[in-house]
Amino acid sequence: MVKVEAIAVAYLNLKIPYGDARALVAAWNERFPQYNYQMLTQWILAGDVSYAYGKLTLARYTEPKDLAQLVVQMRSAGGVGIKDRRYNLKIYPKCLVGSEAVQWFMVNFDLTLDDAIRVGQRMLERDIIHHVVDEQDFKNDYLFYRFYEDE
Repeated sequence: MVKVEAIAVAYLNLKIPYGDARALVAAWNERFPQYNYQMLTQWILAGDVSYAYGKLTLARYTEPKDLAQLVVQMRSAGGVGIKDRRYNLKIYPKCLVGSEAVQWFMVNFDLTLDDAIRVGQRMLERDIIHHVVDEQDFKNDYLFYRFYEDE
């Protein structure tokens, strides 16, 4: 049933003819056996899988191992600025600013603005970072985010 759902989502969301969607989902499973159909479905719905030139392509920094490497680079010297931040007389320890992270992604990884924001949102959805008061999605704005490992 999960495979059928992945085919249906590919058909409906990526506008792939049904027969092609079946073949593409099967080819995906051969190319990425470590990821199940449920993950493929989630990635299509999140906009992390695209269809071009007869194949499904996974967006950059979608795979968990790629995000883990990105986190190491973000936290290293030359990474995004993580420090105590002040807003409305309150200090938020060990934070990064959303707009600074977006700029850092764009400069260091040649991402578009939309892709950089999507990477930040993906990190938030995967519980790598969170908004300091858990009220915001990831945005290209002067909003504070913290790595969960710094809690």
